[in-house]
Amino acid sequence: MMYALVDANNFFVSCERAFDPKLEGRPVVVLSNNDGCVVSRSPEVKALGIPNGTPWFKLRENADRWNMVARSSNYELYGDMSARMMTLLSRFSAWIEPYSIDEAFLRMPEHGNLPDQGYQIRNTIFRNIGIPVSIGIANTKTLAKLASDGAKKSPPLAGVCDLSSYSPQQLTTIMKSYPVGKVWGVGWRLRKRLSGYGITTVAELRDR
Repeated sequence: MMYALVDANNFFVSCERAFDPKLEGRPVVVLSNNDGCVVSRSPEVKALGIPNGTPWFKLRENADRWNMVARSSNYELYGDMSARMMTLLSRFSAWIEPYSIDEAFLRMPEHGNLPDQGYQIRNTIFRNIGIPVSIGIANTKTLAKLASDGAKKSPPLAGVCDLSSYSPQQLTTIMKSYPVGKVWGVGWRLRKRLSGYGITTVAELRDR
């Protein structure tokens, strides 16, 4: 059985851009309730080194210099866009498991060209609702989650990473490069415990 994790990129910001194309290319942040802190960042904001959770008052004085736009959270819009995305995903699989407002697992057929199917899903979502997504494909949900991270971070993959096509040696090389905290379900407390056992990478956790 193969799984695909479809993960919307910078979801709240992408929703805002879908309805206001003038935001494309500009640093955009979406703020929490009462405009307290940053909860979603465009790639341009990430390039400035601004982390999620940064209080807006610390950014406000430099916003004009950065050409930055701040939007208040619009959860009604985000919920509607999420529902549209899930409906589109149902065209590609009878088994869908929403994981969060901007993520869902799909069961994929084990035959055919899986990356091509991933690109078809990606193009369909962007064409219909204007939301860019990254897709990770693997034979377990945990690996699909890891693959989606690679799909986001590696431009040559163009948003789709199929780990099932990688050799065991390639997978080991990838896992050695990822800290154990990247494993789905490993938080900072468990990461600290694993470190005490000498487990600091995904590969070391797999081997133990």
